[in-house]
Amino acid sequence: MLEILVVVLFLMALCAALIVLPILIVIKAAQLILERPLNEVVSAVNEVRDHHWRNADAVERERMVRKACGWRVIGRVVGAGTLAGGAFAASPALGIACCLAASRMLKPIKQEMRDACAYRSTGAEDEERFSPGDGSF
Repeated sequence: MLEILVVVLFLMALCAALIVLPILIVIKAAQLILERPLNEVVSAVNEVRDHHWRNADAVERERMVRKACGWRVIGRVVGAGTLAGGAFAASPALGIACCLAASRMLKPIKQEMRDACAYRSTGAEDEERFSPGDGSF
């Protein structure tokens, strides 16, 4: 009986190695190939965002803050929906955990929207407080 268990465990480990190892190798290769170009794109996007922020007037900055908040809210809702959808496909314990995580993702939305709507640009001090490059707005 013990020999059968050892053989079954060995075959499972062999199959896992033959399936998981190539996947990990492909992921690592993609990371090595795409890491530098993606970093350059992110850097360029941040520079453009900073440029627009510096050259915007007060009304435009307020609009930019509200737009960024809106995209964050959309991302939170999509992520929570994905977790809730995964809860139906999971076991009951994992489903409960997914639902709790989804509710925790949605909780800060109300305060984020209040903060974004209450934001008023006053000019020069916004340069230090809410620059879009650090993700603080």
